[in-house]
Amino acid sequence: MLVPKDTRRSFFRREKKNILFLHVPKCGGSFVEQAFLPWIRKCPSRRLRDARGHLTYREYSEVFDRHRVDLSAMHVFTVVRNPWDWHVSWFHYLKEDRGRGRSGMPTEVELFQSFDFSDYLRWLADDEAPTSPTRYIRKQQLDYLTDANGRLAVHRVLRQERLAEDLAKMTADLHLAVTVPESRANQSSHGHYRQYYDDFGIDLIAQRHKDDIKTFGYSF
Repeated sequence: MLVPKDTRRSFFRREKKNILFLHVPKCGGSFVEQAFLPWIRKCPSRRLRDARGHLTYREYSEVFDRHRVDLSAMHVFTVVRNPWDWHVSWFHYLKEDRGRGRSGMPTEVELFQSFDFSDYLRWLADDEAPTSPTRYIRKQQLDYLTDANGRLAVHRVLRQERLAEDLAKMTADLHLAVTVPESRANQSSHGHYRQYYDDFGIDLIAQRHKDDIKTFGYSF
């Protein structure tokens, strides 16, 4: 998306900054998009049909190449989240979808209607369990953010746990004319993530997200 760099006009137009928000699902996307309205609507990730959804950095590279969009010229940022909290959020989000289709994960939505969180963890532990083609939950967050050589490809990683503060710092550093919202959109109503886990669940997420934990320093 092209965002005004500051509020001062140059001779004919405002100076612009080319930015891509790489949206890891269930990581503060509504809050970030609220801050970047209306410019986010013009972002290639919105305008190009095959760039919509929760694409990985590698998928964006392929799509943008087809459309002659220069990803290397963009300042790419993202938001990550504690993996144990991430899975609690996924579980409640999909249970509450109830056929409305907003998740794009019909297999999980149908399954999870009868699940409690312990059922969800057993499903997650089974790599042969039914899942939707997107396999969003089966990825680590880092999988969304690496290039073809497995290197972290985004310029800036914000944290869900301090999102307003991190986003305000980023917009100040880049001199963007963006107003960070005062309150979070789509705040979760469920309890603290730690209350959902026993030893099995703690260890399961630690193993499945070992790269996230190592890279971003999260702990239970």
